[in-house]
Amino acid sequence: MDFWSTFARFYDVAEALNGSVYREMTETTVRLVPHGSAVLDCAAGTGELSLAAARRAKRVVCTDCSGEMIKVAQKKAKKRRFVNIEFERANIFHLNYADGEFDIVIAGNVLHLLDNPEKAVRELCRVTKSGGKILLPTFMTRDKSAISETLLKAYKRLGFSPSAEYSPKEYVEMLKGCGVGEVKSRLIKGTVPCCYAVIIKK
Repeated sequence: MDFWSTFARFYDVAEALNGSVYREMTETTVRLVPHGSAVLDCAAGTGELSLAAARRAKRVVCTDCSGEMIKVAQKKAKKRRFVNIEFERANIFHLNYADGEFDIVIAGNVLHLLDNPEKAVRELCRVTKSGGKILLPTFMTRDKSAISETLLKAYKRLGFSPSAEYSPKEYVEMLKGCGVGEVKSRLIKGTVPCCYAVIIKK
């Protein structure tokens, strides 16, 4: 079993250690999802951003490469009585959806794990309609506090292996370099800060 499948049942506990940032990230997602929209959440983990989107969306497709993560997300959706969420396993580099199928596409806290994040961004863009938004909140670990350094070391001992560490400026520059649309961002400060970036597709 890979790290994410093993870690699935502990994921929400780990996120709670950065609770204020995670709550603001979730509420920001709710505000950015239009009522009645179609939403795809890639690398959704235990589905917290999918559940946030489902508060406004007509349809949410919650995907992850880990079946164990999907199982946890399904249980949470059932407990909260959401009926507008579908669950699927998916590869962020090769999405089995039509061009422009979704109004909003989410990929939270995943791009720093990928060897080729630009390729993933372009694939996310492909399935987003023109004028739609790609929501890309990602934790920033380039300039670490003592607490965030300790947390990151603990995760790495468990098998967590990020491919990149970004400062907010570096992250936004990487996204702009993808050339798929206008990039907006804001920093959510906390134990491990989050750069909440949004691409508005051309």
